[in-house]
Parts: sequence; C-alpha cells; structure tokens
Amino acid sequence: MGALSSRVLRQPGRPEPEPGPGVGGSARRLEAGHDAADRSFCYCPGGRKRKRSSGSFCYCHPDSDTDEDEGDQQQRLLNTPRRKKLKSTSKYIYQTLFLNGENSDIKICALGEEWSLHKIYLCQSGYFSSMFSGSWKESSMNIIELEIPDQNIDVEALQVAFGSLYRDDVLIKPSRVVAILAAACMLQLVRFSGCLK
Repeated sequence: MGALSSRVLRQPGRPEPEPGPGVGGSARRLEAGHDAADRSFCYCPGGRKRKRSSGSFCYCHPDSDTDEDEGDQQQRLLNTPRRKKLKSTSKYIYQTLFLNGENSDIKICALGEEWSLHKIYLCQSGYFSSMFSGSWKESSMNIIELEIPDQNIDVEALQVAFGSLYRDDVLIKPSRVVAILAAACMLQLVRFSGCLK
C-alpha cells in the first residue's frame, strides 16, 4: 500500500500556515513565502500535481500572474468545444441501421433495388416473421429476392414500408397513399392497418 497524505486547503491570497509536525501533503512541498502560483507546478486541491507553463492561468489560483489579458481568457473559454447533441434513439436507429445499413444480417432485393436490413426488425412484419420462423428456404438465406405482384408498389413505397419498421412515425403524402398501403398490405405491416378503416 502507498503512503497516505492529506492536502491542506486554503483560500487564495491567505498566508500559508507554517508546517508543523504531522502536516503533510501539498503544504510540505511548498517553500515558506512562496505560493503555488509562483511555481511551475500547480498543487490544486483535490487534484494531482500539474505542470504549468510559466505565466499560464491557474483556475484554482485566480490571482496568479498571467500573460493572458481578460479578452484572451474569454476567447479561450468561448472556443471550448461543446458536447455534440445526441439524436433520439428512434432517429439514431433509422439513420444508422436503416439508411446506412450498419451491421445488417440480410439483404432484400426488389424492383432493381437492394436494402441492407436486419431480421429482428423485419420480424415486425407478418410476411417476414413467418418466412424466418418456418422451415422455408429463405429462413437461412442472407439475400432474399422479393417478387412484387402488385403494380401499385414501387421502390419509394417499399422504402417507406421498410423504413417504418425502424422508426416511430411515418409521414405519407396523399399522392403516395395507394402505393404505400399496397406495400404495407403485401408485407403484412400491422401499423398501417388503421389507415385501411
């Protein structure tokens, strides 16, 4: 086990107490009459010994000498990178898994297009759920070619139908209703059943 030490906390600008017996930690390291701001190392409370360039600003010793004027300090603080705003889970799933096809385990081909999808999402569809759970040859295939029997179904309708499995809400333009409902019916998507009433 390592040696234990304690740190003496004091407010900046107050004189340092004389080290007495049993006083350890950062107080022992400082020479009498010198403040941590005068040295090339900073002994910040609760922290480690930190190397400082000469004249650099120390946040734990705001009265320390510094080469930076107030405007430079503000500029440095303003240039601090901000945390990137995270997408909602639904948007992230739609973007990453559906649009980008990351970690897909199946390819669906239809009407000359190919979608890199995920069986776990496709199983929300009655069509694919029965295909993957039964003893059909497609249950073990990685590429499935869909035959589209309805001429109302086009690539855009399939894109919306497949995408609906990866997101919460689907916006449908009135001019696209027939094609999208035809695709949803073929794929046995329950989420579109309310539109049929």
